[in-house]
Amino acid sequence: MPIQKRNSSHAWALSLVMHVVLLLAVGVFWTQQASHGLTKSKSDKPVGIVIASRTSDSNKTDYYDESTYAAIHSNPERADVTSEAPFFKQPLSLPDIDLPGLDSLASSSAVTPTGNALKGGQLADGLPTLSPTNGQIAREQGKLPQKVNRGQAGKVSLFGGVAATGHDFVFVIDRSKSMGGQGLNALVAAQQQIAQALSGLTDNHQFNIIAYHHRPTYFQPGNALAKPNKNEIKAVHDFFNGLAAFGGTDHEMGIIAALRYKPDVIFFLTDGGDPHLNQAQISDLRRYCGGRTNIYSVQFGFGPLQEEENFMTRLAKETGGIFHYVDMRKN
Repeated sequence: MPIQKRNSSHAWALSLVMHVVLLLAVGVFWTQQASHGLTKSKSDKPVGIVIASRTSDSNKTDYYDESTYAAIHSNPERADVTSEAPFFKQPLSLPDIDLPGLDSLASSSAVTPTGNALKGGQLADGLPTLSPTNGQIAREQGKLPQKVNRGQAGKVSLFGGVAATGHDFVFVIDRSKSMGGQGLNALVAAQQQIAQALSGLTDNHQFNIIAYHHRPTYFQPGNALAKPNKNEIKAVHDFFNGLAAFGGTDHEMGIIAALRYKPDVIFFLTDGGDPHLNQAQISDLRRYCGGRTNIYSVQFGFGPLQEEENFMTRLAKETGGIFHYVDMRKN
């Protein structure tokens, strides 16, 4: 029995020595490899994301690499590409967001479609609308402009031109330097003609005068037009006497200032100096007139008319008015 214990002790000691030597050898080898650093791989290894899916009726696991993902998106109807993965079957879940204004989709006004575009009482998305009551309809109708019998229309003619007919007249006159005493002296001539024309009107008629260069100056400020009575006609002379001819010229601005009164007739008086109105501006002014306002163009000059057609003739023609040329040598 002592002999067996001695042999077992020798075997254990020998095993311990061998393990120590092996560990020392591994440590030396690892130290030498670490000192040389890492070497670059000779070939690039692909890296990607793999999606795994396990079907409910089997324990088989399916793997979807990048090529399979691309094939599914490029042609989802291919028979050789499975789409059993929950990643592709489940829709994207979005949080509930309350968008403002959804309650206002039920319009309080009736929809009156034409043809078969929409059924009455529905919006384009099928939501019902609330029809207005008879009282609401009556109130809205009451807001519409009513036709008022204002008596006989008046007629206004300047410098012997064709007379314009209407109830409301606005005279738009260029007050740039070329229209003053150092130029055509047209302002003084226009003052006399306008005062004379107004004296032939009655209380059924209204007027205003806008003198412009780079900005407008109003005879009657505000939204109301003036009545052609004796006091107002006297004030017309005071208005012209206080005008100084200077500054640039903005024809379009002057006419637009007159159109806001929605008159029957606009008398547009100028020498037609630069900058001229182009066709786009004339088309816009015609649209602003809306078939309601006629523009009568009165051009001043020295000697015979040089151009048979210019922006003033086109403006009058396209708005239903008349063009008239005034030779200041004869006046």
